[in-house]
Amino acid sequence: MRKRALITGPFGKIGEAVIKDLLQYSDFEIIGLSHLTQEKESFWKDYHYNANILDFSELKNVVLDFAPDFIINAAGFTDVDLAEEERAFCWKMNVDLVSRLTRFAAILDSHLVHISSDYIFDGQNGPYDEQALPSPINFYGKSKLASENTLHTVEIRKTIIRTNFLYGTNSLGSSTFINKLLTSLQRNQKIEVVNSLFTNPVLTTDIAYGIRKILESEYTGIVNFAGPDYLSRYQIALKTAEVFGLDSKLILPIEIEEYPLKAIRPIRAGLISSKASRDLKLGFQGLEEGLKEFKSQLKIHEAVNNPKNSLNFN
Repeated sequence: MRKRALITGPFGKIGEAVIKDLLQYSDFEIIGLSHLTQEKESFWKDYHYNANILDFSELKNVVLDFAPDFIINAAGFTDVDLAEEERAFCWKMNVDLVSRLTRFAAILDSHLVHISSDYIFDGQNGPYDEQALPSPINFYGKSKLASENTLHTVEIRKTIIRTNFLYGTNSLGSSTFINKLLTSLQRNQKIEVVNSLFTNPVLTTDIAYGIRKILESEYTGIVNFAGPDYLSRYQIALKTAEVFGLDSKLILPIEIEEYPLKAIRPIRAGLISSKASRDLKLGFQGLEEGLKEFKSQLKIHEAVNNPKNSLNFN
């Protein structure tokens, strides 16, 4: 009998990458829950179930009816600055939803895979391993830590994946740092980049592969998914310009104090992924290698979804 996987947030960066990976490399029966619709790519129609995941009565009916072996929670409120203003909605997405999914997993004996963040840490001593003591400094980070704590209130099979600084293609249009950077550089527009925020970028397709390994092995516990290169955002921007053949002189380094942010950011964030390497035999790509793969993905993605407005990278 085919195993079933239910994914929340199927049109997000991680959710979409997971769906595509499972469709190509596994025999899972899949549905993705979202109130959004997507008509550009025909394969979406094969699995997408239109549902309001914040209508918990509707969510319960769908989840219990599908009875998944695995629930992958890739949904979440991820706008760190907006979270300071929209606290109630952020909490509902990042904490209350997880609480409901945890209960459904307990009823069905499903394995719940939850995506968390390096923003549960204060950024004073990063990068962090799985044993580090969380101490969030903004509301988004507090909501993600609360989501992790919620998972521990019920005895279920669970995996918490902490990740950070994502880049990758997305059918609904991605607002990641690297995508915004590419748009500005392609238009020959100058862009200011903070040179004092450190992290280690990770490609979303690498995360998707790691999640598939978790499903196949039924691995439980807390595990970090992060790239090997620990860099400032300015260094990341320069490497991106180099790989994509764009003008790095348009990238202007500034201090964090000069950049208007509503939410405090961890200065030295990032994660150590040696546990994933040891337990799951995962090897995350370095930034240059990952950017080259991303560049290839982006060309294909743009050709399929925006043939008249494709970005012209060398």
